[in-house]
Amino acid sequence: MHASLILAGAGFEAARQLTDAADPRQSRLHGHSFRVLARADSTHTDSATLQAELAEAIAPYDYRLINDTSSDAADLPLAREIAERLSMPASIMLRSAPEHGVVVENGTAFVWLDSFFEAAHHLPHVPAGHKCGRLHGHGFGVRLVADAGIVSLGDVKQAWSVQFARLNHRYLNDIAGLENPTSEVMAAWLYQQLANTLPGLRWVEVRETHTAGSQFDGQTFRIWKEQRFESAVPFDDQGNYTGHSYLIRLMLSGNLDTTMGWVLDFGDVKDRFKPLYRQLDHNPLDKLAGVRDGSSTSVAEWVHAHLAPLVPELSRIDIMDNDDSGISLTFRHDMHWPLVQR
Repeated sequence: MHASLILAGAGFEAARQLTDAADPRQSRLHGHSFRVLARADSTHTDSATLQAELAEAIAPYDYRLINDTSSDAADLPLAREIAERLSMPASIMLRSAPEHGVVVENGTAFVWLDSFFEAAHHLPHVPAGHKCGRLHGHGFGVRLVADAGIVSLGDVKQAWSVQFARLNHRYLNDIAGLENPTSEVMAAWLYQQLANTLPGLRWVEVRETHTAGSQFDGQTFRIWKEQRFESAVPFDDQGNYTGHSYLIRLMLSGNLDTTMGWVLDFGDVKDRFKPLYRQLDHNPLDKLAGVRDGSSTSVAEWVHAHLAPLVPELSRIDIMDNDDSGISLTFRHDMHWPLVQR
């Protein structure tokens, strides 16, 4: 059994004026490019309906002063207002600036901060010849997610600044607790370092690259790997085809291998998926054996049927048709809001 979710995104340009004693700049009239991602159960809506309703919900803000349309122009009230304008239950992720935003979901509100640091490392326990065994480095992405009812964005920024100073431009293996600095170990280490100074911390994400990352919430480890594929899809009832570019996101959850320091090597995820990828990429999707049609949902179900026996840790499959439209099939209910939109 799985849950099928519809993802829809939209953006708007708006100005606003906020009252924030911690940041007097917010009291000045200023503007942003806002992004909104909505997620709703497919039993309540379809992609076209959710997309249309989301566009209508944000229309009152576009190229307007938000204070003229809303009693409170702050992120959280704004996200709740958007959710209330939809006819179906939906979770809303609002990005009000490139590096931060909020999520409202099932009565719970989160504030999140995106950041990064640059550091060198190597993985000491990988097999001989594995590229990660060599000294190398990354521009690591970090996302901290906390309960918006307990802490503010300013609190999250302050807590992160301490850890940023410890990690940036460092050789991670020299830091106590990071002797084997996989992204999973780093996510858990950051969670442990922040838990006492950031009440309400809910989870930490660490991204080694734009296509792979890890998530830890104090109990469960989760990882994801993304790839793009180019395919032909049915265009009309006369048998004509068109082409499309897709992004597929494979999400896994499971126990940490205490020796290797990961749920599964990102390279192994890619290798196990490769035979399926070859059938998806540069092929007509509706001709895949067992696929009902060329829809993203049917393709995700096909991927799950073939990949789950090879990757039992598989928790969720996202297929994005573009930045503003996609589907998500979840097979376990322990996977947090994707939060991988960047």
